[in-house]
Amino acid sequence: MATILPKQAPLEDDHMPLSALDQANRQANVELPSEMSFAEEVRIERMDILWKVTFVGAFIVLWSAVVISGGGLLMSFELIAPAVLITLGCLLTRQFLITEHLEWAVWSYAIAVIVSVALAMSYGDDFAQDYTPFVFPLLLFIIGLMVPARHTVFMMFIVWGLALVMPAVAEGALTLPGSTLFALSLTLVSTGMSAQVSGELYAIAEWALENYRKERQTTYALFESREALQRSLLRQQALTQQIQQANEELEAARSAAEEAKQFRGQFLANMSHELRTPLNAIIGFSQTILDFPAMYDNVELPPQYRQDMNQILGSGKHLLAIINDILDLSKVDAGKLDLEVQPVDLAPIVKGVLSTAVGLVGDKGERVSLQKDIPDPLPVVMGDPLRVRQVLLNMYSNAAKFTDSGYIKLRIWVENGEVIFAVEDTGIGISEADKLTIFEEFRQGTAGRKKGRQGAGLGLAISQQLVRLMKGRLWFESVLGKGSTFYISLPQQVVDEEAEADTAEGEALPDGAASVKEVPADAAQAATQPTAPQAAELPKVTRSTPAGQQAVAPAASPAPAEQTTPAEQQKTVPADVSK
Repeated sequence: MATILPKQAPLEDDHMPLSALDQANRQANVELPSEMSFAEEVRIERMDILWKVTFVGAFIVLWSAVVISGGGLLMSFELIAPAVLITLGCLLTRQFLITEHLEWAVWSYAIAVIVSVALAMSYGDDFAQDYTPFVFPLLLFIIGLMVPARHTVFMMFIVWGLALVMPAVAEGALTLPGSTLFALSLTLVSTGMSAQVSGELYAIAEWALENYRKERQTTYALFESREALQRSLLRQQALTQQIQQANEELEAARSAAEEAKQFRGQFLANMSHELRTPLNAIIGFSQTILDFPAMYDNVELPPQYRQDMNQILGSGKHLLAIINDILDLSKVDAGKLDLEVQPVDLAPIVKGVLSTAVGLVGDKGERVSLQKDIPDPLPVVMGDPLRVRQVLLNMYSNAAKFTDSGYIKLRIWVENGEVIFAVEDTGIGISEADKLTIFEEFRQGTAGRKKGRQGAGLGLAISQQLVRLMKGRLWFESVLGKGSTFYISLPQQVVDEEAEADTAEGEALPDGAASVKEVPADAAQAATQPTAPQAAELPKVTRSTPAGQQAVAPAASPAPAEQTTPAEQQKTVPADVSK
């Protein structure tokens, strides 16, 4: 059986395309010969050389004999007959080799030479009779290398028969000269030697073929590995091009996004100025009409008018809060939101938030209870007082908006150097699908789109950004239909060791100052007030009196949350901080 292996394809270029590799892999196959076919190829090659050498040698001998004899041997039987036999044998050998019949070619050559030598022994002179038999050992040794051993033995018997019979027929008596006997003995020895050498030849051929097989297998494995590496390189190049293209597209998209962000920031800044000015005027005049009837001849507004003015005032504040939220997001995106991170006393902030929460619950106060579980004294955190209050109000606003019955509970505790705030409610909860997008801008839960619970969807997004800027975390737990709990963690203020030592010695310090290095008084006071950026911008209202004089009164700013009456709290519309 012959093993088929592909030729090794030359890879001249590392960037050779796959089609060229496939074409190389489909090139003409090389048949790995067996030891028999390999030996046969060697024999055919030797036989081809042998008949050509014999043919040329016979011609030279014939020509030399004719020349030396002066043409006297030209028509002699003992010269012409062997020459003709050798010529015919060589021609037959050539023909059989062409048709790849090695044994027939060997037998044709051997019989022609054996008969020619026997004729020379029988009809030649004394020289021919004495020396031509020595051609037999050489002939059988050479022929024995080309045919199996049994064929060589059979030829040996033919040689013996012809060497004994033909001279006896020619002379009429059986004679066996010593030279002939010696030549036949050498024939026997050469037959054995050819058999031995032939076996060695098979062993050498087997060894060579085994090495050849190993080399071919190694070459084939290397070829396969190189082809695999080439394909891998081409795939890598294709992936690299795709990545480069993707990077270019991403860079273009990033540039477009940056440009859009700049345009958005510029647009929001312009719109802020354009919208806040008329909104502040609306809020200022509405609050003046409600709180200063003296400016209108002490004429009280009818109840229906007062209700409408309260609605105008609440809607204006609501719209202004939305604008402020959008501006906060714009500042966060631009990295320009300034925070005053400092030690924050939570006591006034929590008090103000809980007071404001009463108004956030509104007319649901009979069904929703406000609860708290906070330590005394409250821990001190690091953050911006105004932003801490804003985040807590956002959490309470969402809880109040989505809770129709049950409770809203604030819990505060210290854990691993962090102060944890938890605002827990028994509201409608958040679905699994909405949990993935609840912190995205302008996104609300499915339940949040019900009537009475709609908003801009900015509260949680802003809160998360603010908490991150204060180096904290914001996360939640929720079960649909059972409620939600939003957690806020902020870094706890590190206790001043010198202050602790002074306290241990009995120094009298104000409440909350033992663990706080310095707390600006105006920051704590501002944290207890509702966020009302419009208060500083409220216009003055001028009205002519009957006496021709002018009475001027400033537009009133919103009162602190702790001082807000229940009726006013219920009419106050909170800032949009929807989920």
